[in-house]
Amino acid sequence: MTAFLAVARHSSLTAACDELALTQPSVTKRIANLEHQVGAVLFQRDRRGMKLTAAGKVFLKRALRIEDEYRQCLEEVSTITTAGLPVLRVGAGPVFHLNCVARLFTVLKETYPALKLEVRTDMGHEIAGPLCAGEVDIYLGIIPPEQVDDAILVKFVTSIEHGIVVPADDPNAQGTHIDPSNLRGYRWVSFVVDPETEKRIQESCATDGAIDSIIDIRTTSFATGLQLVKQGGFVMSAPLQLARRVESEGLVIRPSLNGMPRREAGVYVRKSSLGYKAIQTVLEYFETEELDFDYPASCKTV
Repeated sequence: MTAFLAVARHSSLTAACDELALTQPSVTKRIANLEHQVGAVLFQRDRRGMKLTAAGKVFLKRALRIEDEYRQCLEEVSTITTAGLPVLRVGAGPVFHLNCVARLFTVLKETYPALKLEVRTDMGHEIAGPLCAGEVDIYLGIIPPEQVDDAILVKFVTSIEHGIVVPADDPNAQGTHIDPSNLRGYRWVSFVVDPETEKRIQESCATDGAIDSIIDIRTTSFATGLQLVKQGGFVMSAPLQLARRVESEGLVIRPSLNGMPRREAGVYVRKSSLGYKAIQTVLEYFETEELDFDYPASCKTV
């Protein structure tokens, strides 16, 4: 199985051998034994490398799941035999990494001085995969429901709705809400992958018949997005919970006139890692701390 996955990842027998520190005859024999056991050819071999057959593609889907299950099995056993993780890897959406990750990390370091901490803020849209694969241990934010299976524990702690960020002197900033249809012709910057909100903006702001995305600039940096709006000519959607940070830059954020999709956000963790003390501390933190996920009255939706 390990040999099969290595060859499938690299589409190359040579690269797979390098990863596994095995000779080509050894890896070739393992693949041949697996194909004999399965009763199907899994790879098509040609001058360009190793290409999965139709049977190989079916087998790969299940093999990846088996690899995740095996990794999580080892993790469950490790929680019994060790005190905790040497490194805690946290993925975080903007509301969490800008509002509470620093305090959370302070608490974790006070509790576990030897614990190393990492945070990723650029997870993109496919988040559950890296979580199940062990690339991150905890995700703070929103994972689309269709990506979540019974291997993941979810604890919701807030709901998130996007508003629209504009310069303070923009005519659209004067009311309590912004009508997105008034923003046709504006240039948009996006700092977060959010297909649902982007779809709503596209429907409201795109000119009739336009199919191209209205997003002119994509960045993973909230600060860069704010600077582009501040310099003029751009608008941006952002969670209403970030209103204070928006206003600290002299900008204005207002709810959309017809509202944006509101989604539950919280803590996502592999059930197989629940025995780790550091994981338990994170869950307790979000259950017991008074978290500031609220936003000013100027941003309250109706």
